[in-house]
Amino acid sequence: MLPRLDYQEKVDGPDHDKSIWWFLDKSLELHKAPVLEILLIKLGPGCPSDADVGKWVTKAVDRRLVELKFKLCWSTGPTRLPKSLYTCETLEELTLSHKILVDFPSSSCLPSLLTLKLFYVVYKDEASLVSFLAIDTPAVIDFFIVDFSRDSWSIENMPCLNEAYIDVWSFPDIDKSKTSISRVLSLELFMTTEELVRCSAINFSRLIKLSICPWKSDWLGPLLRLLENAPKLKDLLVNYEYAFHPVERIPLSWNQPRSIPRCMSSHLEIFEYREYGDRVEEEEFLTYILANSMCLKTATVSVRPGVLKKKELTIEKLSNIPRVSTTCQLLLK
Repeated sequence: MLPRLDYQEKVDGPDHDKSIWWFLDKSLELHKAPVLEILLIKLGPGCPSDADVGKWVTKAVDRRLVELKFKLCWSTGPTRLPKSLYTCETLEELTLSHKILVDFPSSSCLPSLLTLKLFYVVYKDEASLVSFLAIDTPAVIDFFIVDFSRDSWSIENMPCLNEAYIDVWSFPDIDKSKTSISRVLSLELFMTTEELVRCSAINFSRLIKLSICPWKSDWLGPLLRLLENAPKLKDLLVNYEYAFHPVERIPLSWNQPRSIPRCMSSHLEIFEYREYGDRVEEEEFLTYILANSMCLKTATVSVRPGVLKKKELTIEKLSNIPRVSTTCQLLLK
């Protein structure tokens, strides 16, 4: 009668050939609870190749399943889960991992889904992949995507979206995603110059927190245009920590803006620059932020390791940059 069932076995180590499948199969056969809210399954190489794992997912879906985490590491090929899983009205969290054959039907709709995680799964075909990228998930509030495939994808019908992390090489269908992404409160971007330019044209009317992680990009111009389209922004982070390439080889372009974004004159309170490189363009950008952010409370700047030899001189130079906000605390590291 338990509403939560958790079956976990080791997927490696000396006992990996011993499977809990028999116990899982028999216990679910005897399970009589009218509602099965949470089903967690992790099966290793010892799971029999003829095990019908899909039938218990079907049973869980029929019992108003809320959360499913399924990791299948058996020695046989990927297995397909029931199509009813991809139209489950009660499902809020779905995690699929390893030997799962993802076969999203064209009419996939998960109206209550809040969290979707896929790790090392296998797509049935190109059509299934396309169907997944067009999945209807109107309840999603957090969106996290890392995609280096350059495939087409979009963010559609996510009216509740509050937070988005986008780390991609390509964002071809950005026009289809404008409505959903423009409503986010928090946004973290890890993009190339081209994608940043396209994203900077979106009107972020609700955006409060923005993190930009430059990736082989001339990001200064697109960022300033994005700030013009984010009138309520309070927290801005420029983060070079994950720029796994010689940053100095990527040229930056700085053109003094003719106008000041509304967020800087009325809302921006927190500014941070991680791994500042002391290039002329970086200094001009930092000077512009400090000289025009009327409400700034804290400005934190950490120096890139490659600048450590002249760190003291750099910090001294930065400390002398004028600040228009009389309450701004400048923290230099």
